[in-house]
Amino acid sequence: MFGIPFWRAARLGTGLVLVAAFWPFSVSAQPLDERDQAIFGFAAAYSSGDLGTTAAFVAPFDGNFAVGAGYQHYLVEPFPDLLLGAEFGVAGRFGDTETAEAWLGVTARYDGIVLGDVLRIAPALTLGLSLVSGPTGTEHGREILREGDASLLFYMAPEIALSLVSHPNLELFYRLQHRSGLYGTLGGGLREGYNGNALGLRFRF
Repeated sequence: MFGIPFWRAARLGTGLVLVAAFWPFSVSAQPLDERDQAIFGFAAAYSSGDLGTTAAFVAPFDGNFAVGAGYQHYLVEPFPDLLLGAEFGVAGRFGDTETAEAWLGVTARYDGIVLGDVLRIAPALTLGLSLVSGPTGTEHGREILREGDASLLFYMAPEIALSLVSHPNLELFYRLQHRSGLYGTLGGGLREGYNGNALGLRFRF
């Protein structure tokens, strides 16, 4: 069913987390002592476009959406305000069909952008692996076109988070949910997988 055996995918996912935990910079990094964990929830609308057109908000909505949640644990701070860690998330996907998604990856976040000592803007990026119970929408069409298998693909989520300096534990974020075969590396020849624009809330503790 999957492009590679599930046990091998699990080993790859575990390896990603270990990369975050033992990042080369961590030799001189200090462990975090506050707000090193977070939980979040989001809703996403999927598009029929590629990564670029979805990010630019010009790709049409394909009628499918997702509701999801996740957990983050930041492990080290190699440079001031740069946090490195791991993320795990799950989502239900609805529309043409009802399917489920789970992903695991490494995540990086920069907390050093503050406007007027009031608003913090935090760009972030998560990279990992995404597993779905079945394809849906545009993703299913690409699977048929390429004669591939979208069950296991790479996961990427660039993100921008906003929070008040006076309330750093609660933030609003936008992220791009992206699944990809990475030029056929996974998914039996799939290139694009699925793209969605997501809006969510995160609580850091």
